[in-house]
Amino acid sequence: MRWIGVCVLGVWCAAQAACAAAPGVNVVNKGFPGRNSRQALALLEREVLPFKPQHAVVFFGMNDAMNSGNLVPLAEFEQSLEVLAARLAAGGARTVALVMIHPVIEAYVKERHPKHPQRADMQAWLAAYDQAVRRVARARKLALIDWRARVEKQNRAAVSADSLLRCAANGGGRDGVHLTAPGQVLLGQCVFEAVGASVKAGDTVVCFGDSLTFGSGVKGAGTTEGEAYPAVLRRLFEQRGRTAPGTP
Repeated sequence: MRWIGVCVLGVWCAAQAACAAAPGVNVVNKGFPGRNSRQALALLEREVLPFKPQHAVVFFGMNDAMNSGNLVPLAEFEQSLEVLAARLAAGGARTVALVMIHPVIEAYVKERHPKHPQRADMQAWLAAYDQAVRRVARARKLALIDWRARVEKQNRAAVSADSLLRCAANGGGRDGVHLTAPGQVLLGQCVFEAVGASVKAGDTVVCFGDSLTFGSGVKGAGTTEGEAYPAVLRRLFEQRGRTAPGTP
């Protein structure tokens, strides 16, 4: 595999303009709320590989690090990501892209997980898992989607009306983890910028992850018809197909 691209800034990747657009891309939402990377290994065999995807976007780690009822040790998480990438490649995926983990609104998460073993500094603990994603991508030469940098650059992981995370100030309650609809749009754009140039007509892209992929809290969760990032990604491919040179 080769590096496809890294999304850091909010600009369209040059590859988008240069790439011949491809109608007919099949995007599949395989998000499973509450699941960690250990559970993802079992889900992969029955929920993802049967699609024989040419491209896979993998976004796990939030539950591994933050969900006190479903934690996975850091070393195991990193190893699970490596195994997931290897199995996807062996199953025919030409592109495996890993999504880095955005920061959370720590005060909210502490309220829901008062017995978390790393409660003293949950944000730093989450950052360690995020760095594991980066190490696996570097070691296996995978596409890396730096979603964390995108969120941090815009300073939109705080309690505010324009936060990318669901919070009290934007009608999302005391969540602090899951994305708003605008957050899902930005994530979908970020994924498209990173992998879009490698996706051709007739290809299948599986978006594999937890509730952040599923789209918990937004319309059409679990599908590619609503506001979850896989739906955003599908529409971007459709738009690219309509604007391709020679498209009627």
